Amino acid sequence: MDLFVYIGIALMVILFLSGAPLAIAFAFGSSIIALYSMGMSFESLAQIFFSSINSYPLLACPFFILAGNLILRSGGMVPLSDFIKATFGRLPGGLAVAGIIFAAFLGSISGSAAACLAIIGTVMVPVFVENGYDRPFASGLAVTSAELGLLIPPSLFFIIFGALNRISIVDLFMGGIGMGLLTAFLMCIVAVIICKKRNYATLSKATWKEKQLGFIKILPLILMPVLVLGGIYGGYFSPTQAASVACLYSLLIGLFVYRELTWGKIIEATIDTAKISSMIYFLIIGADLMGRMFAYIELPQIITQYVISLELGPLGFMMMVNFVLLVMGFFFSSLPMVIIVLPLFIPSVITLGIDPVFYGVLAVTNSLIGEITPPMGPQLWIAAPVCREKMGAIAREAWPFLGAWVAAMLIATVFPDIIMFLVEFFR
Repeated sequence: MDLFVYIGIALMVILFLSGAPLAIAFAFGSSIIALYSMGMSFESLAQIFFSSINSYPLLACPFFILAGNLILRSGGMVPLSDFIKATFGRLPGGLAVAGIIFAAFLGSISGSAAACLAIIGTVMVPVFVENGYDRPFASGLAVTSAELGLLIPPSLFFIIFGALNRISIVDLFMGGIGMGLLTAFLMCIVAVIICKKRNYATLSKATWKEKQLGFIKILPLILMPVLVLGGIYGGYFSPTQAASVACLYSLLIGLFVYRELTWGKIIEATIDTAKISSMIYFLIIGADLMGRMFAYIELPQIITQYVISLELGPLGFMMMVNFVLLVMGFFFSSLPMVIIVLPLFIPSVITLGIDPVFYGVLAVTNSLIGEITPPMGPQLWIAAPVCREKMGAIAREAWPFLGAWVAAMLIATVFPDIIMFLVEFFR
């Protein structure tokens, strides 16, 4: 490596530690290496900026973000919450289970953890507190269950990971179903154990008529994931086309069914979508340059050769990757990990004969755990004002549920069919 490689890497580290946006840190450092070590011209660099985001599959990101923002402002969240509470609230720990199922369903219609957390924090957490639950527990449950929004399809992280690494997004969605359901199930077990131990109250039993009326109210919401995911899996839509259909469907039910979607809310949803999408695209631009820099210094090949020398085998390798990504999650946000770190192991994955879809689902799960683990834990920073609780108290109550996430990840590593069954069935 020549001097400019070291200068570029040092600049990235300095900008990262100084708190500069990650896209700026990656782009500046990688640009120096591209210009002065790799011999690229400014015109070639500009072309890379454009080509890195000129991707049809990546168009699904802003569409799914907009669909989620519209549906969350449509007025259907309160009826959905009420129905789930009526169905599960009478069981021991039922309100906590209802919160997890509510989050899992939100994930299937929004694909965004931040959006899920905002709704759960404002809709469900007050209900927990009113029924005798501790606010820190309710907040810890909210922040961990909101992450299901990025694991259960349609997941933005699966779209980004699949588009950037030429892995089938549909297959990643299929694998995410098994992983998401297993994680939600283990979270429910943890929630019931804690609720029984602390003697949290249960809700009064709802009548069948109340449940039927509640189901009728949320039927349009239930049809949304059926329409979107069914269209994808049935071969009628590509993920990008399904995302545009989701936008139209969200707009229609918000205007004509629940009738709470005003022009002001539509504009607000559009602005939020533009902010989130631009952040993702800028990060992809910087990460693409950084990936080229990694290729120039042959980092993926070095990792592959090292993995081969260890003679770990597929299971041992995946366990090692799980450990490495879990540790990195303490210090890095999940989106940069998905864009930059996860692709580094793909050559090793292919060499060992591991299905890239299996690796992708597990690796994304690892990245999501890092969203909640201190000291970075960006979701904790969002949860504190939304749930009106101190970040330390939220993190303390979140640990048992994070344990459920880790347990689900390890179980799926040992039993790959949990992830791959639907993938292989529909291939």
